[in-house]
Amino acid sequence: MLIEVVNFLPERLVDDLVILSQQPDLPWVQQELQEQLPRRKLSEISTMLDTALETAHNHFAGLKQFDHLEFQGITLWQDQPTFYMPDHVDNAQVQVAVQIYLDDRASPGTQFADRQIAYGRNRGYILYNEQEVHGVPNVTPHQGRLSIYSLYK
Repeated sequence: MLIEVVNFLPERLVDDLVILSQQPDLPWVQQELQEQLPRRKLSEISTMLDTALETAHNHFAGLKQFDHLEFQGITLWQDQPTFYMPDHVDNAQVQVAVQIYLDDRASPGTQFADRQIAYGRNRGYILYNEQEVHGVPNVTPHQGRLSIYSLYK
């Protein structure tokens, strides 16, 4: 099941995550299992205490609609303008994935079969993983993407 969401996060948190992402000297690392893709991540909460990343972690950990699941954590993704991802299905161990885009750049969202989740500030999707095929189209314009991604199992 796929649910499109708009204004999912508190606006202040979205602002703070965008500001955080623009700070120099952040510990960005390449996303594991996606080393061939131009995607970097921030996810190590222990190095980001008292930041918007910790606030986002606590927000997603406290979402009541997922109380029946085990919260796995969040990742702040920064995708470069050349980023695209071929169609794929998520790992079967992931029961729910939530991706929220954080800004309004002209960039592609995520394509699910015949449904496109448009890229835009504080919008995105909740995916109840039923092995649904999805990907990020290789299109222009593409000015890069900034999003927060949360997993539950």
